[in-house]
Amino acid sequence: MPAPAWVGSGRFWLAWPKATNDKDHDDAAREDCLGLAELLSDYAPVSLICPSRDVAVVALRTPPNVAAFAAEHDGSALGLHAPLWLVDEAGRLAAAAARTALGREIAERAGVEVLDAPPGLPQDIRADGEGTYLAWPAGGEGEKVLRDWLGLDRVVWLEPPGAAFLAPGLVVLSPHPANHQSLEAVIDAKGRRLTLIELANPKKGDFCYADCVIAGEAVVVPDFEDGRGTENFGHISAALPGRSVAAFPASWLAPENAGLGAAVVVQPAST
Repeated sequence: MPAPAWVGSGRFWLAWPKATNDKDHDDAAREDCLGLAELLSDYAPVSLICPSRDVAVVALRTPPNVAAFAAEHDGSALGLHAPLWLVDEAGRLAAAAARTALGREIAERAGVEVLDAPPGLPQDIRADGEGTYLAWPAGGEGEKVLRDWLGLDRVVWLEPPGAAFLAPGLVVLSPHPANHQSLEAVIDAKGRRLTLIELANPKKGDFCYADCVIAGEAVVVPDFEDGRGTENFGHISAALPGRSVAAFPASWLAPENAGLGAAVVVQPAST
């Protein structure tokens, strides 16, 4: 069985914000969605998932590297529908395990073999591309599934909102004593101790600065416009000299207990 993919930059998937009874909220969320799509399109093509009735309107408002994709979406965080992307031994995108009907549509559009995700597959799995994985939530059948189905034996189990690899050996996380303790004790698949970047939580709302959009050499850091974004952005930029790092307003797009990473599905490059 192939292994979970390190984040790539083959394509980004976003969801057009679902209409509510608050027009001001809807207008702000949709403007930010278009802005994020345009930013990400500098790095790779973007597919914007929207209802059939909105496809023409969305297509008229997007730049050339952003395509409107008609599909049903319930308005939940798009990350909950993300397929688990799998690569072969040569690092090629080979298959995807789909958890939901929308996740299956995304995987089919990627042109890879689509597998049914096994019961107990963890909500999120992050790879470093060198044999070490972060997964959450802990407990249940998740450990057995990853060991028996994918053959993974170097998995660090965390509690939401979890953490993410910015690069092999480099992890960004929100303040969480148990997660910090677990990560400090890790020796990764290459025999290294992990370097940890702990970011401050937002002052308002149940969000997460550490939930960035990470795609190959590009990192987009959520900004909740509370005065802490500049400091957190500085920590990430300092840890990634020479990498492309950008900040983007996240208050209208980020789901509860998350950041922009949960609002975007990153499809790895096919090679």
